[in-house]
Amino acid sequence: MDYNDIKSKFKLHFNSELQKNPEFKYLLYNIFVYGSAYIVGGYFRDFLNSKESRDLDIIIDLENSKLLEIINESKCKYTINRHKGIKLQFKNLVVDMWSIEHNWAFKNELVKLSDKDKLNSIAKGCFYNFDSLVINLHSFNLNIQNYLSYLENKKLDILLKSPIYKNLNPTTEANILRAFYLKKTDKIQFSSNTKKYLIDKIGQLRDNGFNPIEALKQTQLKYPKYQAYLDENDLETMIKHLYSTNEFDNQFYINF
Repeated sequence: MDYNDIKSKFKLHFNSELQKNPEFKYLLYNIFVYGSAYIVGGYFRDFLNSKESRDLDIIIDLENSKLLEIINESKCKYTINRHKGIKLQFKNLVVDMWSIEHNWAFKNELVKLSDKDKLNSIAKGCFYNFDSLVINLHSFNLNIQNYLSYLENKKLDILLKSPIYKNLNPTTEANILRAFYLKKTDKIQFSSNTKKYLIDKIGQLRDNGFNPIEALKQTQLKYPKYQAYLDENDLETMIKHLYSTNEFDNQFYINF
């Protein structure tokens, strides 16, 4: 891939997005007075694959209090979720925004935030390689190495091996659904790191008294995309396959 070509084309694409969403443009320019911003994940991936995207995840290199001050001054309507993410609804775009201090990987000191190379630190802090795409909205410098590895190997991998990194991720059920969704739609395999994580987390749900299928179905309600592509039979089949090919321990799956 020609990174300079990607940078120039994305800059044009994103400027067009800002023209369609002037309130977002105004907010972002006010943020730029004080700090940098990084688009992460799906919006940039959709651009690379010539797909339309109406959702955007963005990390702001500012203290959360200053970010909220700027948003309040802009009069933009927003909500804050339990993970301290800020959701803003614009005319043609939904934006999920986090201050860098509230990114779960940096907040828990699971990934070292390098002041000299925040672009690569943010890329490393993404959970799956499929989502590890980052572009700086000042310089338009980018990091998509982990995503390119996903495309080349057709294998979903968790970027870090540390158990605490995987255990502290706050979206366990969503991570399981994402893996199952990609396996069905992209015909990918799981790395051993990802496979062990999925087996462990499904086992933990059962150990904590939850029916894994029902827990995943409840989480699906928040994600229409997963509802549309994964039915109960898919979930059952995926879990059975994980346990039937489990080379890590002596767990086995029983269907009651």
